[in-house]
Amino acid sequence: MAMMDKVPDAVKDTYMKMKGEHGKKLELKVIGGNYYLYIARGIWDKEKKKPVKRTVLLGSIDENGTFREKKTKRIFSSSMVYEYGNSDLVWNLCHDMYKAMEKHPYRNQIMAMAMVKAIDPMPLRLVSSRFQKLYVSRTLKTDLDPEELSRILGYIGNHFSDMYDIFRNVMEKGGLLFYDMTSIVSYSRNLKLAEKGYNPDHEHENQVTVIMAFSVKSWVPVAVDVFYGSIKDIKSLGYFIDRFHDHEIGFIMDRGLFSESIIREMRKLKMHYIVPLRRNSALVPDKVKFDSAFMYNGRPIKAAKKTSRIGYIYIFQDPLMRAEEESSILRDVASSERDMDYLEDRKNRLGVFAIISDMDRNPSEIYEQYKSREEVEQVFDTMKGDLESDKSYLRSNEKVKGFFFIVFLALRIRFKILKVLKDHNLLGKISVSEIIFELSKMERIVEKSGAEYFAAVPKKVEKIVELFKDMIPMG
Repeated sequence: MAMMDKVPDAVKDTYMKMKGEHGKKLELKVIGGNYYLYIARGIWDKEKKKPVKRTVLLGSIDENGTFREKKTKRIFSSSMVYEYGNSDLVWNLCHDMYKAMEKHPYRNQIMAMAMVKAIDPMPLRLVSSRFQKLYVSRTLKTDLDPEELSRILGYIGNHFSDMYDIFRNVMEKGGLLFYDMTSIVSYSRNLKLAEKGYNPDHEHENQVTVIMAFSVKSWVPVAVDVFYGSIKDIKSLGYFIDRFHDHEIGFIMDRGLFSESIIREMRKLKMHYIVPLRRNSALVPDKVKFDSAFMYNGRPIKAAKKTSRIGYIYIFQDPLMRAEEESSILRDVASSERDMDYLEDRKNRLGVFAIISDMDRNPSEIYEQYKSREEVEQVFDTMKGDLESDKSYLRSNEKVKGFFFIVFLALRIRFKILKVLKDHNLLGKISVSEIIFELSKMERIVEKSGAEYFAAVPKKVEKIVELFKDMIPMG
């Protein structure tokens, strides 16, 4: 206390404010008349075979109360080689969110986590080493200690209501919002958010419900939230859409969740809906007269549309899927597991897929909007693995919410890349992951003297850079 009495009020105010965020681990030290902030961390001592306390310098506070973060020192013998293409692409694609989060105290750490997750999803303990390989790490200086990142995730979750102001800032006016919902099985018994609930596979597991909103105009995620796993799907949607009552909204459901009661609930909420029907649904006629066709990912798709008392029925047939299903049944017939009558009973439904919606649109648009879920589901499958890897850092509801905010930011980056591929008719020819991987081969070498230059760039990478020439500065 005696030391604190001699500290200027401005320095004391900054210290107390940051201590409220960092907790008791934060310490203020006066060295040579200057004021330094240190944070205590548990470091594993190999000799003592137990964690020991170490203090790490965070930065300094000047007499006016301004906190100055410690500059990271780089030690290398001659030169450093950085991944440049993927680094600058994701950095430019998240600039809108970086600007929207201008007043957030942990903007740099949040963006670093999001960029790493978009490029190469991995557990928190490896984020720092992965980020240091990226060229953007030279300008975006930040503390990526896993314990610090875990605490920041908790901070995000504790202040999640503030995120809705950011969500509104990135929404496009006049855009229709669709909501995607995915159940994530929880691996931590400490999570109150994880309650018993049926997941899409009808397994009664501990889970949390993640709801994500997309803009139909750009098909980029614009909002996310996390709810108790026991809350019924439509009820969760009700909580979510109350935040955006001034937007026209809709929901794309997963296969197998159709029921008339769900459709009625959506109508009450004044939501648009795109819901896939079960293969044996009575709403789909046995014989369908297809009257149009379109191309999707280089494959021709037959289409038809009819009306019903609860919406428009869109019916599609994929000839390739039809051939695969018929071949599968014929193999069973050849092995005496089925007979030809089985094939005859099902031949009109082979390769057929139906969707019900309240919207009167071109069938190709409805098909494409539903198929857009696949990228989300693929990314979420990866994120489930991250949850398992990070379970030691995600032991509270708030940290889980923070985790999915980072997932949301990473998805925004990946969907923006997906949109470029779509605009150049490259969907199905090259994936987002392939784009990011190939661009990692575009390297920037920084000499100890400060001189910089590009390493040789493969021809395939040059072609990819041409797609994103406005987002990868060549200097």
